Amino acid sequence: MRIVIVEDEVKIREGMAKLIESQTGHVVQGEAVDGREGLEMILRFKPDLVITDIRMPRMDGLEMVKELHERKIPVHVVILSGYSEFEYAQKAIHYGVDDYILKPLSIDDVRDMLAKVEGKIRKEQLTSGTPEHHLKNLIMGDEKGADKNCGILKDICGFPEEGDYELFAGYVGSAEPAYREETERFAEELKKKYEDLKIFYVYVENLQKGYLLGYGEKGGERLPALERSVYNRLLLRYQNKAERAIWTRKRFTCPGQIRQTVKELDGLLTYALVLKPEGWLDEEQVGRYCPQEFQAPVHIYNRIRSAICSDDSSKLRKEADAFLTYMSEGHFDNIEIRKAFVKCYHLIGDTLQEIDSSMYQHLKNRNLLRNIETAVTWHELWQAYQDVIQTITDTRAKREDISNYVIKRAINYIREHYQEGLTQEEVASVLEITPEYLSTLFNREMGINFSVFLKQFRMSHAKRLLKGTDLRVYEIAAAVGYSDPKYFQRVFKEEIGVSPGEYRQMK
Repeated sequence: MRIVIVEDEVKIREGMAKLIESQTGHVVQGEAVDGREGLEMILRFKPDLVITDIRMPRMDGLEMVKELHERKIPVHVVILSGYSEFEYAQKAIHYGVDDYILKPLSIDDVRDMLAKVEGKIRKEQLTSGTPEHHLKNLIMGDEKGADKNCGILKDICGFPEEGDYELFAGYVGSAEPAYREETERFAEELKKKYEDLKIFYVYVENLQKGYLLGYGEKGGERLPALERSVYNRLLLRYQNKAERAIWTRKRFTCPGQIRQTVKELDGLLTYALVLKPEGWLDEEQVGRYCPQEFQAPVHIYNRIRSAICSDDSSKLRKEADAFLTYMSEGHFDNIEIRKAFVKCYHLIGDTLQEIDSSMYQHLKNRNLLRNIETAVTWHELWQAYQDVIQTITDTRAKREDISNYVIKRAINYIREHYQEGLTQEEVASVLEITPEYLSTLFNREMGINFSVFLKQFRMSHAKRLLKGTDLRVYEIAAAVGYSDPKYFQRVFKEEIGVSPGEYRQMK
């Protein structure tokens, strides 16, 4: 499943994303801080599942779910809530929410929820009929099962060895959200309009692609009419829209060619990265595209690295735009373009890892590389890259609220050494200032003193280890910087209100 997480608490949001990515086979496409940003992300990524908090600034989770319901956006939703929000969360059921789970979350809670939603999606996929189910297996399955699925299709659908077949393949991820539902409704209309044809439609969620298969008697005139109908409804109507699907098609003569035809059409769709067809994307257009030899923009890479090192956000945005301009105007091979974007991402990540480990971890937790690797159109690739730059510049802008550079260094040092028996004196020594001056700066910039900040930081990580690992309490105490387990337990209970053991048992 493709998932979007909407949660204003960064530790919960990033922790859940990391848990899902590391413990399951699902993909976290995006993370939003409130309902408004979440709605924009859902409309853009068209995920299978949205996991959202209830209480958030600007637009809360219930308002977002209501908006999704009213706009008939086809997505599964799970609500996160605390005990005090239980009745509030139940209201969301009215808007078609699949489930709600209570904080604090455990690994088992998340796994069970994902399995439940995945089961629902699987049942939905099977309700469209047995021929569609086996056609999807043929499209998505491996080569070993191709002959079996093709044989089943021939038996169920009555496909002869020779006839007129046409397969339409469309990438709908670049279209507006309602387009997917419209395509599915249109496929049903086609079955009624062309009763003398056999028509089947399947949608592959993870790839955001639709496949429409039509069959008619050999030498008949109905397939050309079907092609015109598909063109007029799914392409012509959207030619003037910036967000539109990309479609291609091919005719063939026997059902045994379905699998190979899918591979050929999928190959054509990769050229959506460099071509912007107003009509069909076809072999002739691809054949006319003559890419230039790619020359890596080393000078731009170096300027991007320099901008990151100098902590200059405006310069970074300028050089990022220069890279985008170079790639868009270069007329390069589509594979080379993607490689260049991936290389630029790694350049940024490697630079951050060297000079700002917390920023690097934040970028890594956003899983933005996957969006670059899976982008089909230029607009999607452009947006994925902009997300990388915005993540860095926005985070740095927020960090500028802590105006004193000494405090920034102190916090980074705490992040890297909190597992050790860290003291205010040690940090002050590393920063080459007196402990008293560090204490004064901390109170002024953070609103709390050094020891309180360090204690809260350690307790936050202790809670994560209690819920996310099977480590014993004394091992967790040592892992967060407490040599005395009993003292750790006392501090934990004072801060959290329950003992570490009781916290671990809480659902």
